[in-house]
Amino acid sequence: MLAVSTVLAAESDREGEAYFESKIRPLLVEHCYRCHSGDRREGELLLDRRDGLLQGGESGPAVIPGKPDESLLVRAVRRADDVSAMPPDKPLSPEQVALLEQWVRLGLPDPRSEKTPARLDPAQHWAFKLPQRPALPASPPAARGPLDAFAFASLTAHKLAPSPEAEPRVLIRRVAYDLTGLPPTAEMLRVADDWSDRRYEQLVDSLLNSPQFGERWARYWLDVSRYADTKGYVFQEDRNYPEAYRYRDWVIQAFNADLPYDEFLKLQLAADLLRPDQPDQWVAMGFLTLGRRFLNNIHDIIDDRIDVVSRGTMALTVSCARCHNHKFDPIPTEDYYSLYSVFFSSDEPKDGTPLRLADHDKPRDVRVFLRGNSGNRGEVAPRGFLRLLNDGEPLRFQNGSGRLELAESIASHENPLTARVLVNRVWGRLFGRHLVSTPSDFGVRTELPTQRPLLDYLSTRLMERQWSLKLLIREIVLSAVYRQSSLPRADAAQVDPENSLLWRMNRRRLDLESMRDTLLSVSGELDDARVGGKSEDIVSSSTRRRTLYAHIDRQNLPGVFRVFDFATPDTHNPRRPLTSVPQQALFLMNNQLMAELSQQMAARTGSLQPRPRIEALFRQVYGRSATESELQWCEAMLAECQRLADAFDGQTWRHGYGKRDDKGHVAEFHLLPRYEKDRWQGGEQLPDPRLGWAMLSKTGGHPGMEWAAIRRWVAPRDGVLTIRGLVKHPADQGDGVQASVVSSREGAIWNTAVRTSEKSLDVQVTVKQGDTIDLVAEAGESANHDSFHWTVTLTLDDAEGAAPSGGRRRWDSQEDFGPRVEPLSPWAQLAQALLMSNELLFLD
Repeated sequence: MLAVSTVLAAESDREGEAYFESKIRPLLVEHCYRCHSGDRREGELLLDRRDGLLQGGESGPAVIPGKPDESLLVRAVRRADDVSAMPPDKPLSPEQVALLEQWVRLGLPDPRSEKTPARLDPAQHWAFKLPQRPALPASPPAARGPLDAFAFASLTAHKLAPSPEAEPRVLIRRVAYDLTGLPPTAEMLRVADDWSDRRYEQLVDSLLNSPQFGERWARYWLDVSRYADTKGYVFQEDRNYPEAYRYRDWVIQAFNADLPYDEFLKLQLAADLLRPDQPDQWVAMGFLTLGRRFLNNIHDIIDDRIDVVSRGTMALTVSCARCHNHKFDPIPTEDYYSLYSVFFSSDEPKDGTPLRLADHDKPRDVRVFLRGNSGNRGEVAPRGFLRLLNDGEPLRFQNGSGRLELAESIASHENPLTARVLVNRVWGRLFGRHLVSTPSDFGVRTELPTQRPLLDYLSTRLMERQWSLKLLIREIVLSAVYRQSSLPRADAAQVDPENSLLWRMNRRRLDLESMRDTLLSVSGELDDARVGGKSEDIVSSSTRRRTLYAHIDRQNLPGVFRVFDFATPDTHNPRRPLTSVPQQALFLMNNQLMAELSQQMAARTGSLQPRPRIEALFRQVYGRSATESELQWCEAMLAECQRLADAFDGQTWRHGYGKRDDKGHVAEFHLLPRYEKDRWQGGEQLPDPRLGWAMLSKTGGHPGMEWAAIRRWVAPRDGVLTIRGLVKHPADQGDGVQASVVSSREGAIWNTAVRTSEKSLDVQVTVKQGDTIDLVAEAGESANHDSFHWTVTLTLDDAEGAAPSGGRRRWDSQEDFGPRVEPLSPWAQLAQALLMSNELLFLD
C-alpha cells in the first residue's frame, strides 16, 4: 500500500503542476501580474511565486492551502464584502473563480518556487528514442514465450522464481473481468473442469470476440478522452451534447472491430479529411469536440484539445508551454502555438452538425501569446509538430489546418511515444500497475520503466502486428506472468515488496462500472442485450443497462460516482484514484438498487428449503458451492436477522391524512403517498389537486381543507404512555387549527384550538399492543395560513410505571421523522451480505 500511495502521490504532484500551468498561470498572468509581480507589488502582495501567496501582503497570507473559503485571494475574487474586490476593474467569470478555488483546494500546487533540475539532453531520454526490439534473454522454465522471458528476467537476476499459475476458476474470473468487465458465466466456469492451455486460449478468444469486449475497453478510452454528455458551465445556453453518445458508440465499435490503433487515432483527429466520403465516421472527432466549453472561451477550448491530444496519445504535458517554455521538457512556447494554429484553423460547422471539425477556408497561423496573454502577441507560430519528435527541428504542416498531418505524425512508427503509451495503458489496466508510473507523462522527470525491455518488446510487437489492440491483449493474457497466482510470498515480498519484478499478480478491486454491472449480472437483472444507444440515468434504480451508458453531467456528477473513484470528466484522466472509504460500504448497505436486487434474489429462491436455498445463492453470486462453515455461518445470520425482525418497530410512526367522525374518533386514515423535500405530502407539488395543502414535516405540517393532517403512533406493546409536547400556530392571520390527541381505544384524550398562539401538551393513556395514538390537526372554516408546529415525545412504561426491561422506551416525532423504512427480510439481508463481500468485489 505504501508503494502504491507513493506512486499515486508522485502522479498527483505532476497532475497538480499540470493544472497550475494550464489553468492557473494564464489566469494570474492575464489578471493579476500587472499589479502583483516583479517590482509591482501593490499592497505588498506578490503573486508571481508561491511563497508570495503564502506570505501575503498588508492584509496577511493571501492563501491558506486546502481552505478556499478562508483564503483572502479567493474571497477577493468572489468580491466578498469584507475584502477589497479583485481584480478591481472587471470581475473574473464564475468559471475562473472556480478554477482558483480548486487550485487552493488541491493544496496550491505551484512549481514556480521549486529549484529547476538541470536540463537533460532530450536525445538521451529513453522515452524520446524509438523503441527497438531488445535482445531476448534466457527463458526460465515458467516462461510461455518471449513476453515472459522479458518479464521474468529481473526475477532471475534477483534469484526469485515466479509464482505458480492461479487456480483455473480464479484465472477464468480474472480474464473475464479484464476483457469484458463482467463476471464469468456458468458455462465459462465449467471450463475449469476440463482445464488445458487450449481450453484457456479458446476462452480468451471468445471473450475478445464478444460485444462486451468493446464496451469494457471503450470505458478506458473514455477516461482518456474526458467524455461527458454535457459542456460544463455555459451560462444560459443548452448545457447538453445531445449526440455525445454517438462518439461513445463509435469507440465501442472500433474496439470490437479491432480497428488498428494508428487508424483509431487518426480518425479521432481528422476523420473528415481521412474519410471525406464516410460522414458516419466523422463522429470519431468527438475526441476533440466533447470537452468542456469554458464559457465558449476559444483559448481555453483549444488548450483543452491540445492537452487531450498530447497527454492522451503521447504522454507529453504540452499545455505547460502555454505561457512559457516548458519548465522541464524540450517544448518551447512556439511549439505550443504551432499546435494552437492547427486547431484554430479548424472550425465546428455552424450548420449544427455535431461531433466534428472542418478545416477553415484559409488556415490561420497565430502569433505566440506572450506569457499566455492573448492581448500581447509575439512572433507567428506556423502550424506544425513538436520539434523534440523531429530531431529538434520544427516540422511545418502544409495541407489545410494540418490536422491530418498532425494525426499522421502522432500515429507513426517513427514516433517513439505513441506505441509505448498505449502499451503502458493496457498493461496498467490488466495488472493494476503501469510499467511507467505516470501514464500520461513520459517527460524527462519520469521515472524509468520498471521493465523497460518488456515495454519496448511489446511496443515493437504492437507496431509489427498492424497496431492490433486485441493481439496485444491476447499475448499478455496468455502469458505466464499474467496467469500467476496473486497469493503473497514471504521470500519475494522481502526482496520486492512493491512487486516491481512481477513475481505475482496484483489483487485489484472492481471499479465502479464492473461493480454495478456485477451486482446486476449475478442477480439476473443486467440488460446487456443491446450494445450502444443513448445515455441513461443509471442512478435510478429502475435502469438496468451497463454503467458504461450512464449520462455524465460535468456539473452534477452523482455522489456514487465520486465515492467509487470515477474518472473526472473535466479533463484528460490518466488513471483513476484508488480509495477505501466508509462511504463505499455505507452505499452498498443503504442503496435502493442493492435493496431491490437482494429482494429479487431472495424471492427467486423462496421455494427451496434453507440449506439448498443458501447453496443456490452462493452459486448465483460466486459461481461455486458453499462450504460447511459458510453454511453454518449463514444459518446463524438468518436466525439473528429473524430475531431482530421480530423486535423491529420501525413502523411505529405513520404519516397520513384522514377524517374524524361525530364522536371524535378517527374514522379514515390513509398514508400520505409521497416523500418530497423532507416532508410527506399528497403529490409532487403543493397544493395537491386532491389533498390540497395536507402535509407533515418533522416539526409540524399543514391540514387540507377537506382532510386533517394526522401523525400516527402504533403501540409496540402494552403499557402506560406519556405524551408531552408543544403545538403552535405561528401566523398572525387565518383562523388557526384544531389539535387533538385521539386514542383508538379511548377516543379523544386531548383537544385544543390554537390561533396565533401555542399550547403545551402533557397527558397519559393506557395502551395495548397495536393501539394507535393519532395527533390530528384540522383546519377551521378556512385552510389559509394554517401551517402549524407540533412536536411530541412519547415514553412507554410498563403497567406499574417502570421502564421496560427490553425494547424501546422513548420516541421523538422530530428525531424519528423521515421516509418509511421497509426492512429487508432475513433472506434478502443474506443476499445483500453476499453481494457486498470482497470475494465478489475484488479480483483474486
